[in-house]
Amino acid sequence: MLLRFVVKNLYSFKDETEFNLFPSSRATHHLHHKIKCGHAEALRFSAIYGANGAGKSNLVKALTDLRSFVSRGSIIGNLFQYYKFQLAKECINEPVSMAIEFSYESTVFYYSVEFETDRVNYESLSVSEGEKDKLVFERKSNGTQTISFGKEYMKNKKNVFFSNVLEEKLLNKESLLLSFMAVNYPDEIKEIKEAYSWFIDKLVIVQSDGLKGLTIAHFLDVNADMMKLLQDLLPGMKTGISSLSIVPTVMDEDKIPQDWVKELKATPGTARVIPSNYDSRITASIIYENGRIVLKELQPFHQLSDGSTVKMPINFESDGTIRLIEYTPVIYLVLNQDCTVLIDEVERSLHPILIKEIITKLSESETAKGQLVFTTHESCLLDQDILRPDEIWFAQKDQDQATQFYPLSDFNIHKTANIENGYLNGRYGGIPFLSNLKDLHW
Repeated sequence: MLLRFVVKNLYSFKDETEFNLFPSSRATHHLHHKIKCGHAEALRFSAIYGANGAGKSNLVKALTDLRSFVSRGSIIGNLFQYYKFQLAKECINEPVSMAIEFSYESTVFYYSVEFETDRVNYESLSVSEGEKDKLVFERKSNGTQTISFGKEYMKNKKNVFFSNVLEEKLLNKESLLLSFMAVNYPDEIKEIKEAYSWFIDKLVIVQSDGLKGLTIAHFLDVNADMMKLLQDLLPGMKTGISSLSIVPTVMDEDKIPQDWVKELKATPGTARVIPSNYDSRITASIIYENGRIVLKELQPFHQLSDGSTVKMPINFESDGTIRLIEYTPVIYLVLNQDCTVLIDEVERSLHPILIKEIITKLSESETAKGQLVFTTHESCLLDQDILRPDEIWFAQKDQDQATQFYPLSDFNIHKTANIENGYLNGRYGGIPFLSNLKDLHW
């Protein structure tokens, strides 16, 4: 579970800016939204509001960058020279830093990294044990690179030798020690492998353009419970679809690019995404399984007035319906797995009543295992029957045009207060301040 994220000198974040999911003592309802994470507690939900340009999506982008760094094993520093905070001259020559606290199987980790355009300046991983932290590793690059493991690990003479070899020969200046160790030496220190696994397996991020990289057709094909969830959702959400199936087609290898064939056969059982040639919203899945290359596509059915059903091409469906289908794996994960899901613009292409119904159902579930964080403009979700005050955050620019975050629980909110009206009236900030259109001769 995500506990907190801190970012500095990146996108619209100038100074250290923190977003967290720690429960507030002021919020006393929806107790099932609190999750025990080792010695700490985290909230299951967070909705982030703010005006256009306030920096909501930049939080998702920064977390996406950090996950990408860990996944690929190195920074992409030369690009970030242009992504540093541009509205203060002193920031251009300062490093970018990010830190994240999270729990993995009841162990709380704190990982931080600071980097320049061409090197990692600092990197560390610690295990939080309440009043004290246990250092797993620390890596510094100040002219020369030094790597040290925590005292517990340095008792092993092998690790002392290993750290010296890492410093001198193995670790490039732009590579991350966390990823390098987890991928190449997964059995050396289990805490490193666990922290890495959280980024790869437990952190799911959905950008505002949807889940274009997700092999949804294959996921639904091999996961009966996920398919049942979708079959239950679609009629109830009045999309017009009565049911949906997955249509498999065995492909002729001679008619497929041979580099695809080679890649698919090298990773049997792993699906790949194929974009549609006629609709950029649609993707299919292609996979090598049971000795064949199979294309899997979504096939919706609509019910006619006489009770019969008819096939409808998937590209005939609305943006909202396709978005809902894409959300099915996300909803399934939040309900069934210990993971953290971040969604940018959760309401995009969906009717307010529909998105409110989905978030309400997730909020009411006392058996859901996952965590959901999302950005939104949808004020109908500002309802204390759905979210706690400490689960509602606002993004707002300060006088330096830098993004600041703060929770609704910072205000004295009565449990019966209509927070939607208060928000729209500007009581909590996080809304656009517009010029008088008459003054603009409009």
